[in-house]
Amino acid sequence: MDAGTEGGWDGIESRVRDQCSGCPRNPTKLPVLFTRDADLSKVNILIVSQEPPNFLRSLGTSGSIENKLRAICKQGTSEELRKVNPLSKVVQMFGPFDPSEGSIYWTHALKCVPVNSDRDINKEWRKAATKCREHLVGEMKVLGKDELNIVAFGKYALEICLNILDGQDIDQELSISETMQSLKLPLVYKYRFKDGTSKNINLFVFTNPSAEVVKIMKSGGKMTTEEIQALEERRLREIVQKKAIR
Repeated sequence: MDAGTEGGWDGIESRVRDQCSGCPRNPTKLPVLFTRDADLSKVNILIVSQEPPNFLRSLGTSGSIENKLRAICKQGTSEELRKVNPLSKVVQMFGPFDPSEGSIYWTHALKCVPVNSDRDINKEWRKAATKCREHLVGEMKVLGKDELNIVAFGKYALEICLNILDGQDIDQELSISETMQSLKLPLVYKYRFKDGTSKNINLFVFTNPSAEVVKIMKSGGKMTTEEIQALEERRLREIVQKKAIR
């Protein structure tokens, strides 16, 4: 059995909240993981973002942070959504949601709130991600059924997903826009866990539009990031709608 899946969801929560020896965030550990109140198999879309934002550390405890974020997911103001990336985009795509229930779950590549600022990740990414990747593997294992749609928001979220699914280096010089231009999205994997079970994973890639993509469009006639994402958004909304009808 994978270390990340032993004990089911309770086991994942226990490991996320336990000490992570060797992680630079371990001494000031403040993990964020939503409790899953509904059937784990109901999840069809797993949102993966970079990390909880630094300003949430002022709330003091993991429980307070999770309650605050859950409320923002369900009925946050435009300003609250903007401050907590990628919620503005997620709500634009799917509408208000509850990560503890329904078909959409939200997690982070790095589970703990950074200590000083949201730029801490630049120097802590490699060591922290090697610890957090096992938590994400556990979530991938127990959420959904035979197929799971993962939506990676930003460079770090994409890096950890590609490290797990495709064996790519966890700290590579990754250009998301080039990935979006050169490959057909979603990226499709059949991921085999250590216990021998497998799951079909569809990996969708989202990021902010960049000047690099605009240049590619002008020189090569390819689609911009906005055009690619518009197609992917429609596909994801269709997935959620079909899930709701069943």
